[in-house]
Amino acid sequence: MGDGDDADGEGGGDGDGSGNGPRHWLFLDGNRWLIAAAVCLTVFAVVRVAVAAGVLAVGPSGNVPTVFGSGITAGVFTLVTLTLTVNQLVSSQAFGKPPSLRERYEKGADLREAVVEAGDRATVPVDAAEFVAAIGEAINDRADSLRAARRATAAGADAGEDDLVALAGDLSGYAESIERVSGEMEPVRVISLTAGSDYARFHRRLRAVTAGADLPHPVADDVDAVDRLLGHLSVARQYYKTLALHQELAKLSREIIYVSLPALLVALSVPLLYRSNEATLPEWALPWVISAAVAVVLAPLVLLVVRLLRVSTVMRYTVSAGPFAPPEDWPWNE
Repeated sequence: MGDGDDADGEGGGDGDGSGNGPRHWLFLDGNRWLIAAAVCLTVFAVVRVAVAAGVLAVGPSGNVPTVFGSGITAGVFTLVTLTLTVNQLVSSQAFGKPPSLRERYEKGADLREAVVEAGDRATVPVDAAEFVAAIGEAINDRADSLRAARRATAAGADAGEDDLVALAGDLSGYAESIERVSGEMEPVRVISLTAGSDYARFHRRLRAVTAGADLPHPVADDVDAVDRLLGHLSVARQYYKTLALHQELAKLSREIIYVSLPALLVALSVPLLYRSNEATLPEWALPWVISAAVAVVLAPLVLLVVRLLRVSTVMRYTVSAGPFAPPEDWPWNE
């Protein structure tokens, strides 16, 4: 998301310019139910055309009862089993013994205190998204302070010190994109704004510019605070991503349950429409009913695919790499 804008990758961290295309909508921003419905309608249309063309046989002499009665029904049950597995995965991250839960709490509290100290603030928000935004605001304040301090002592400044002022300006642009994060945003929007490896590249630039420099105490203090805040931002955004993906997986398991029940009922009902040499429906209605039935029984699988498409995209392109930049950029920039 903007990592490849220039040599150092500090394009301001704003992925908005590349985040409005159809691939971005399909992978992340698009409503999962809308995409699943569109795919199911496409399946219905394809099956209906194939039946009309004689490619698929849905008459009494065909294999429709066998396909629906065994294969498709077994597939729906498999999806239900997968849903239980997803639920187990999510619940395993929510449960724990008192010592482990206490350790999680203390580490979270330590992170909050570290941000309060580095950002020179009295407190920080408890909402995860607002917490990320607060780190961006703290980085921006420190960058402004750093730029002002260097300009105040600009007499006799060398090229390295000029680079520090330029770096502070770039940091402000990056921090402003993080500040736009809000708890009212959709989780995928928050992840989209904070994804990328700009924080790692800024860490490298900060170390390169200040290496061996004899900085005044206020400037050195700001540099150290920015360095620590960049690390805290990496942790905070990964924690937010963890929460968002847990919610996404929990939502997926619930939706699979909702869709699997009517799909299973349809899969069990279709064989009952057929008798030995005839069907209980008129010949003209049978192609429409079977085409719709195929779309309905595939709905759980389609919903699973479109949900996992979002999850896998987030996981692939927001890998926690610490102070290192991952080797690949966002897919819609490739």
